[in-house]
Amino acid sequence: MNRFLPTASGDLALLTARIILGVVLFAHGIQKMIIDGFAKTFGLFEAMGIPLAIVSSSFVTVVEFVGGLLLLLGALTRIVVTLHIVVMVGAAIFVHASHGIFAADGGWELVGVIAACELTLAAVGPGRYSIDHLLLRRRDAGQYQQKTALATRAESPTSPTRSLFDRPDSR
Repeated sequence: MNRFLPTASGDLALLTARIILGVVLFAHGIQKMIIDGFAKTFGLFEAMGIPLAIVSSSFVTVVEFVGGLLLLLGALTRIVVTLHIVVMVGAAIFVHASHGIFAADGGWELVGVIAACELTLAAVGPGRYSIDHLLLRRRDAGQYQQKTALATRAESPTSPTRSLFDRPDSR
């Protein structure tokens, strides 16, 4: 029998996926930015024949470094995963697809798993344990308060809105 996970379990699963993905992206970003440096990363991209290697390597490095941190926090999750899916598609096309499936042979296996995880986060969102969720709750609470205040004013007998839209009392 297929059933959805209870909300708390589903949110823990999303948190786990987001943290693991964030650590992987951040580690790759550190490797490109700090360990290898921009110049070596650019050289590797150029050697692999990736178009616009300077732009591509810079984009990938920043998306992985900053995006990894943002995923750990659960901030701007859908934007980060969308940008990184672009990276994964490029990696699959320009580097990994010609090597088959297995990562040990340089294939697209890891790229595919990362992209699938990102598609899930893009579709479902980051879950309850995220900055995105906190900001959304705060925004929704503010909109609810505004709607409640407008509704209260509209019901007031001295409200100018009421006199414009309701029939006058027949006294």
